[in-house]
Amino acid sequence: MKWGAVIGSVALAALASLPARAADMTPIAQRAIPAGYIPAQFLWTGFYLGAGLGGGFGSAPFLDPFGTTASPSLKGFLIGGVMGVNYQINSFVLGVEGDFYGSWVKGTALDPLGDALQTQVLWTGTITGRLGWAFDRLLVYGKGGAAFDYDRDTVSQPSGVVVVGSTNRAGWTVGGGLEYAVTEHWTTRIEYDYLKFSAKGFVFTGQGAGILPLNAGGTVGINLSEIKFIIANKF
Repeated sequence: MKWGAVIGSVALAALASLPARAADMTPIAQRAIPAGYIPAQFLWTGFYLGAGLGGGFGSAPFLDPFGTTASPSLKGFLIGGVMGVNYQINSFVLGVEGDFYGSWVKGTALDPLGDALQTQVLWTGTITGRLGWAFDRLLVYGKGGAAFDYDRDTVSQPSGVVVVGSTNRAGWTVGGGLEYAVTEHWTTRIEYDYLKFSAKGFVFTGQGAGILPLNAGGTVGINLSEIKFIIANKF
C-alpha cells in the first residue's frame, strides 16, 4: 500500500508539471529571432554569368548596287549569354557588362524594280555600363555603350542575278530593364536594348546564271530593338 501511494504521488506531480513544460516549449525559430529583427537587404555587389533568349525587330535601310532602295522589316529570335560585375553603394548599383547573342533576325523587301532586298543579322554583341537603383531584391537599371554585329545582305533580281554582301559593324546601344533576385545567387530579368548601326558602304559580289561575277557597291544601315529574358548566377 505504501508503494502504491508513492507511485500515485509521483504520477500526479508529473501530470501537474505538463502545462508548465508545454508553455516553455516555444519553437526554436521563434526564440532565435529577437523583437524588432529586420532581415538584411540583398547585396548586388559581385560577378555574374548568365544566359538569355528573346527576340529582335527593326529595319534595314538598303541601297542596292543597282541604285534602288527599300527598307526590309527585321524580326526573329535571339539566344546567347551575358557576363558582368556590379558594385553597390547604398541603393546605387554600378556595373559593367558584356553580352553576345546568336541572331536569326532577318527581313526582305521589294524595291521599285522588283528586286528582293534581304538583310540577315547573324550575331550581335555589346559592351555597356549599367547604372541602377536597388529596392532590396528589385533592381531598376539603365545601360549604354558600344554595339557590334555581323550581317549578310542579299539582292535577288527577277532575272536570276543574286549578289551578296556581308560585314561587321560597330555602333552604339542604349537600354534598360528590371532585375529580381530570386535567391542569394540567382537573378532573373527582362531587358530592352536599342542598337544603332549607321549605313555602311561595301561591295556586293555574286553571280547569275550564265553571266560573269558582279562586283558593285551599295549601303545598308540597321536599326535593331532587342527584348531579352535573362537568368544569371551571382558569385
